[in-house]
Parts: sequence; structure tokens; C-alpha cells
Amino acid sequence: MTRRHGLRSGRGSVPPVVRRVAGAGAMLCAALLIAAAAQADVVSQGDLQVAAFGRLEPNRLPRNATAPISVFIAGRVGTTDGSTPPQLQGLSIKLNRHGVLQSDGLPVCRLTQIQPASTERALQDCGSSLIGAGQFWAEIVLPGQAPYRTEGRLLAFNGREGSRPVVFVHIFTSNPFFNSFVITFSMRHLSQGPYGTELRASLPQALGSWGYVNRIKMTLSRKYTSGGRHLSYFNASCPAAKGFPTANFQLAQADFDFAGRKPLVVSLTRPCSVGG
Repeated sequence: MTRRHGLRSGRGSVPPVVRRVAGAGAMLCAALLIAAAAQADVVSQGDLQVAAFGRLEPNRLPRNATAPISVFIAGRVGTTDGSTPPQLQGLSIKLNRHGVLQSDGLPVCRLTQIQPASTERALQDCGSSLIGAGQFWAEIVLPGQAPYRTEGRLLAFNGREGSRPVVFVHIFTSNPFFNSFVITFSMRHLSQGPYGTELRASLPQALGSWGYVNRIKMTLSRKYTSGGRHLSYFNASCPAAKGFPTANFQLAQADFDFAGRKPLVVSLTRPCSVGG
């Protein structure tokens, strides 16, 4: 994907669309995951296994222009023998260049506004910058104790680090104690190939050594108004050749970097149709 520039910061009350995304994101994610679990892309390396799923709504899009979309993503890390997976050290997500991340006029969130913070506080301070919501599951690993599971809310914000545009993924859990983390995804433009934008994050830097996230699901969707224009953060077109009503295109590629292992790469190819 390409990214349009012109980001500027701002604060304001949480608009109704943001409250709806935050409140309904988990239920929508769950419904989509159940409906399409069989379509997940799975890769393995020895006993290590990664499953990923991605979906666009709607999948009927213009051929030569972009239209607003919502993106559902889900991922799970595990092992075939039930042992603890190696630590996930880095995650890179490449996005198809037939999409546009449009952020002109969308308020910008700063790291100090959401870290540390509960889900409610993060929404209070940066709700106007929200671009996605979902859930996560993790394993807590404490010295001298067996790992145990926890889960919590996951929010994605349009952010900035210095002068660079970023995406902040805020994670909050109240079990076994209140704790929050922020995973910062940097962005860079890719000039060649099917992908136009890469999002990259270092997970140990964000999560420390307390445990590891082994499952996430999230809906990315944000429509907003700026300067009298109705805009969407996520937009895409259908790259079908002239005369063809449908196309299969490489939606995204995720690279998982594990400690002591070769990277695992999952590519998501999805259909679209021309129209609208």
C-alpha cells in the first residue's frame, strides 16, 4: 500500500464511529473468525506452527479508483506438541500496493498518552485517533512458575514518533494484575513488487520478558470527516485486468522472526470483484 502524507496531530472528543468500533470490534472479530477459520493460511517449521487469516469488507471494489474498506486480521502461534513456543522477536507485515492508507486530517496519538494506560484511559485520551480494535491472548511466564494464560483488549491508533508516522498497538490486561504495553509499528515505502508498504515491530522491546502473545484478532476500520470531506483510513481497489470481473491478489505478507529459528513467512492471497 502507499501512504498519503499530511498527518497532523489533534485532540478531541471520541466520535460515535470510534465508540462503535471499540465496543463492537471484539464481537465482529469473533464472528468473522468463526465463519472463516477454515480459510486460514498455515505454515510450519518443525514443531512450530503459525496460522494467519485476513479478509476485506467489501470485496467488491472499483478497478481504477479506491473505496473505503474494513480489514479483519487474525493470527495464532503454537506448537504441535503443546510446548512453549520460542519468543517472537519481530513481526513484519507487508501490505498490497493496490491500497491506500489515508490519514489526512486524522488526529495523531502520542505514546505518552497511552503508555501506561487502561483501555478506557487510552480511548479517553486517543479515541479520536483509533483505527482498529480487537482482542489478544497471551501466556504469562514468571520465574519458578508454570505458564498460565491471560487475555485482554487490543487497540490500534494512528500515531507519530518524532516526525515519523507509526501505528501504535495498545495491549491491556487486568489478569493477574493491571498491565499495559504498546507495540510500535514503523512504516516504510516499498518501491518494487506486489507490496507497497511495510509495517515492522520489535516485540521483546515492547513486551519485555513477562510472556508472549500467542493469538490476536482485530478489525481495522476508520471513517472520518476532515475539511468537509468524508474519508477512510483504509482504502483499496480491485486489480483485475480490463475485461475480467475478478482477481486474486496478494493481500498481505507477514514475516515472523522467532528466537533461534528461521523466519516463518505467511502470504495471504484473497479474491476481489470489480464494481461499486
